[in-house]
Amino acid sequence: MVKTTGQKIKETEEKLKELKGKKVLEENKSDWVKIPELGIEVQSKIHHKNKSYDDLVEEFGKEFLEENLPTYKQLQDLRNLEHNGKYKLGLIDTWEFVKQEDEISKKNGYVARFYAYSGYCYLYCCRYSGNSNSYLGVRFVRKGKKK
Repeated sequence: MVKTTGQKIKETEEKLKELKGKKVLEENKSDWVKIPELGIEVQSKIHHKNKSYDDLVEEFGKEFLEENLPTYKQLQDLRNLEHNGKYKLGLIDTWEFVKQEDEISKKNGYVARFYAYSGYCYLYCCRYSGNSNSYLGVRFVRKGKKK
């Protein structure tokens, strides 16, 4: 079967997204913090602020985000470690995208966000993927060696 020019362009765009994601994971090694207690490495700073989830999908692809966004549980655990004097990740005052693990919300096209303030934090699953905010950003995680 001969591929149309449109199909070739789409495949090339998907490959470019994949390469952009790999580049983000590989560059700026000093921006990654090893968390042996959780068996992960996490970016120390939030980036891509004022971008919607749709913008992130356009840049990196949905599959990349599904694999590399932190879960709510991971951020909760990191926040507790930070509170106990380990690591400096800024999880006391943060607003970032996390992996959507609520199947009902995911089916409805909602994305999940993690909010943390000085006294509390919570998961908000029912936001549209096109919403953005100057404080809202993303940080990625990758597997590391477990303690």
